[in-house]
Amino acid sequence: MAMSPGVERLDRALRSRAVLLAIGNRWCGDDAAGPALIDRVSGRVEIPCIDGGDAPERHLGEATAPAPDSIILLDAVNFGGAPGDVALFRIEDLSSRLGTTHDVPLRTLMHYLSTISGAELILVGIQPGVTAFGADLSAAVSESVDAIADLLIRRYGRARPSCASAAAAACTADEEGGQSHRWT
Repeated sequence: MAMSPGVERLDRALRSRAVLLAIGNRWCGDDAAGPALIDRVSGRVEIPCIDGGDAPERHLGEATAPAPDSIILLDAVNFGGAPGDVALFRIEDLSSRLGTTHDVPLRTLMHYLSTISGAELILVGIQPGVTAFGADLSAAVSESVDAIADLLIRRYGRARPSCASAAAAACTADEEGGQSHRWT
């Protein structure tokens, strides 16, 4: 089965020397998708993982210092999908008017990172549902964050103990693609 162009881009980026820059506000429901991803992969992957919070522009030096081939940004992005849907964006895919809660628009941030690093930039956007202050991460967005974390751990994971006993079936099902998520 052929991969979609977006999944091919992510797969190619994940084969290279990468940096993960997650974006979002931990206190605003689904906007916390980026920081939630960092929580799930921290210490479990061999690539730099940066929690850019709601001011990713403060972490540009940290993101470019390892001289990555690709920089993968993850953020809650309102692209019109159902909550939890995942879409991949390149710089040219983003409108300069794309709504953002950040001081620096994502397109500007990505253009700058590309210019100073020469790296391929990919934005993994998760469609948020609720972004109210004090809200929890929704189940749909949490499932998508888990799926992305699993992909990153499979690609860049540190050695881990093998699955044992009752967890073995769940681990095997997941490694064989037992989870399905809508990717656009």
